[in-house]
Amino acid sequence: MKLDEYGEKIELLKKLVANATTGRPKELAEKLGVSERTVRRLIDRLKSRNSKIEFDRKINSYVFKN
Repeated sequence: MKLDEYGEKIELLKKLVANATTGRPKELAEKLGVSERTVRRLIDRLKSRNSKIEFDRKINSYVFKN
């Protein structure tokens, strides 16, 4: 994945998480056009930047936690 593509995926991921519309990892991978493994890497990347992200099983979406 090119660097500009990576940045676009991160920005889209942040928007989906903020709106709590990611779906399960498989659905999120389809929305982003990447593999499930890449989704996990992107989530880990955001977490390493001090973003508190968790998967909420009640709404089946990743969400930001305060």
